[in-house]
Amino acid sequence: MDIYSFLQVIVGLAFFLYGMSVMSTSLEKMAGGKLEASMKKVTSNKLLSFLLGALITIAIQSSSGAMVMLVGLVNSGIIDWTNTLPIILGSNVGTTVTGWILTLTSVGGDGFSIMSILNPKFFSPILAFVGIVLRMTAKKESQKDIGTMMIGFTILMYGMNFMSDSMGAIADQPWFAQMLVMFTNPFVALIVAAVFTGLIQSSAATIGIVEAFALSGQMTYQMAIPLVLGANIGTCITGVIGAIGTNKNAKRVAVMQVLVNSIAAFAVLIIQVVLNVVNADAFLFLKATSVAVALIHTVFNIFNTLLTFVLEKFIIGIARKLVKDDGDVKQVLIDERLLARPSIAVNECLNKTFEMAYMAKRNIDLSLKLLTEYDETEYQTILETEKLIDWYEDELDTYLVQLSKVALSQDDSNTVSKMLHVITDYERIGDHAVNITDIAKQIHEEKGKFTDDAMKEIKNMVKAINEIVDFCTQAFVDNDLASGAQVEPLEEVIDVISDTMKNSHINRLVEGKCTIEQGFILSDLINNCERVSDHCSNVAVAVIEAADDEFYTHQYLHNLKHESETFKALYDFYFQKYCSDAR
Repeated sequence: MDIYSFLQVIVGLAFFLYGMSVMSTSLEKMAGGKLEASMKKVTSNKLLSFLLGALITIAIQSSSGAMVMLVGLVNSGIIDWTNTLPIILGSNVGTTVTGWILTLTSVGGDGFSIMSILNPKFFSPILAFVGIVLRMTAKKESQKDIGTMMIGFTILMYGMNFMSDSMGAIADQPWFAQMLVMFTNPFVALIVAAVFTGLIQSSAATIGIVEAFALSGQMTYQMAIPLVLGANIGTCITGVIGAIGTNKNAKRVAVMQVLVNSIAAFAVLIIQVVLNVVNADAFLFLKATSVAVALIHTVFNIFNTLLTFVLEKFIIGIARKLVKDDGDVKQVLIDERLLARPSIAVNECLNKTFEMAYMAKRNIDLSLKLLTEYDETEYQTILETEKLIDWYEDELDTYLVQLSKVALSQDDSNTVSKMLHVITDYERIGDHAVNITDIAKQIHEEKGKFTDDAMKEIKNMVKAINEIVDFCTQAFVDNDLASGAQVEPLEEVIDVISDTMKNSHINRLVEGKCTIEQGFILSDLINNCERVSDHCSNVAVAVIEAADDEFYTHQYLHNLKHESETFKALYDFYFQKYCSDAR
């Protein structure tokens, strides 16, 4: 037994898997949250979902990664599990592209020719050199990621070359011939390939090894077909592992992948056995090249797609029966499995933070409305929404702390920092909305009536708070720096409005027009409105500072108020709008 050649295969496999991991990670960082956003948009359209599944897998070079992403999104309630079947099928087809790329190792031969340019042995060193230069000199994170992807591809292809080159020596060994004889039993070949793929969690690596076997000249179609089928079944293990601890719908996604790949694989296997029984299997004994292996992989997954679309309702029904509705786990806001895909996790956290911002804004709008138009139903709605805001804040804070410990791109890191700054502010805005709601309820129940002047001041304050919350939310959700710049001058004016209201109440109290009890209520209202404007200021500053890759809040505010002509102009504008009567 040639130990050296065998070790070369092991080393080649290690390089292959490492290169695949490096390339997949960098490609995903380049794609960012666009993959997840696209997935959510097209799930209602089967054709677009299929194409997206294929594109995502090609983009990140990992069908396993696409499945983990899909399970996480379903577990978070973002995608309906019954719409995931086309994405699974597209992912299966997309992963066959890797097999075709690997066939390039057999192109060209030993001498130089035009075709040899396509061989990775020729262009991989060039890619590696360019990749290293980009990693060392590029200033933009996206360019560094391109360099990392090139280096990862080079490592992957050298791993494939290691395996291919060592097969020539191994092919002459007696044990290798005995192993190939074992693979003439299609069921044994399928099981071996499935178990091996499950262990290394990479169908691409298994296909690469089968192609390397084919380069030895001793691989037949009879052996290649079940090995490819087994790789398709074995790759399901990642989705199954990823679904552990998820809700019923996420588990059903993993079950569907197993059903889809297994049904088609055993259908093909039965056809192969039948051909053998009726002695119509002559072509199965022909030698299979590496190109033939890639073709088998592609044709099988296309057949799998067509068969599954015919059996779609049956497969969904079986998945529903196998995974019962009973004993579901607790609802999660964002699935922890997405931490393995940081750019996707960041984008989903951002979407949930947007939802939290809109809930807080809606509660503020409703609470201020209740001051003049009290409604018990809306009062209860505000309380229920507040519970949801608190849950969002708790879940997001925990998740973002975990996410901040993962290797992130510079843009994603800034986004995480911005979210960590703003979620507490939005939670506090929600708290103040409840306080204002309680004040409105107190006014309603005690039949408390303010003077006309006091009501005019309250309505003026309500307009200012509504406007600053609108600016704050638009600045954060749309990353609108222009809206963000409006917040701080308006916050300063709201402070003036507050002081004016307090002084006016004292004057009315002296004149006997207001009571001390009304003063307590008005003071609570003013304080809560002031705090809302303060938190809006915090959010706007976080948005503006994140755009500058800095979070020096106090320095920013000092420079803004004392050096910015724009700030002074906006302050004068809002002062005229809300405080002109005070002059």
